[in-house]
Amino acid sequence: MATETAASPREVAAVGATGAAHLVLTTWLNKQMVFTIAAILFWIGFVGVRVHRDRAVLRRWGFTGQGFWRSMVMLLPCGVVAVVAMLGYGLLAGTLIFSWRFFLLLALYPAWGLVQQFLVVGLLAGNLRNDGRLPEGVIVPVIAVLFAAIHLPSIPLVIVAGVTAVITTSVYFKTGNLFALGLFHGWIGSLAYFFVLGKDPLADLLRGGIWP
Repeated sequence: MATETAASPREVAAVGATGAAHLVLTTWLNKQMVFTIAAILFWIGFVGVRVHRDRAVLRRWGFTGQGFWRSMVMLLPCGVVAVVAMLGYGLLAGTLIFSWRFFLLLALYPAWGLVQQFLVVGLLAGNLRNDGRLPEGVIVPVIAVLFAAIHLPSIPLVIVAGVTAVITTSVYFKTGNLFALGLFHGWIGSLAYFFVLGKDPLADLLRGGIWP
């Protein structure tokens, strides 16, 4: 069982605002790095303030070693299926690319994946669950639809995001661990960039395609 996240309405609203900023800066203005850095800084500050007030809140959110390996065991078959599916898609659609930066992205992306899982699963889904008015069977697809929607207009990315949210939310409700979800999210995101979207985000950054 996951521990309580105790998210307030203000925190849920902040998650919504972050999602809106993602839609505007990433989808419309193509400023992925601006959004990523701004979001990370904002939420680091948020977490710092909450931890200063209540040091036990990190464990309640899921920033703990407890449940990590159980989560990884549950995520492993999903990860294997994801690798095969995205590799197959990339080969058939001609979107598959590869470079040494793929391994660098595998190492770096989980940090951003952890932030996203904290917001969407730890705070938003956790708050809905603690509220008690919606069963888990309803919360999971609601979170999946919301997370998928902010990845529009790319249909392949919407599908990957939606399926990922179904998996990570379901696992979180059983184990309450965010670290494993951050790793899974980061690795799935890396696969999606190189195999499904045919993009190398680190190369784009170096060329100045993401930074203003």
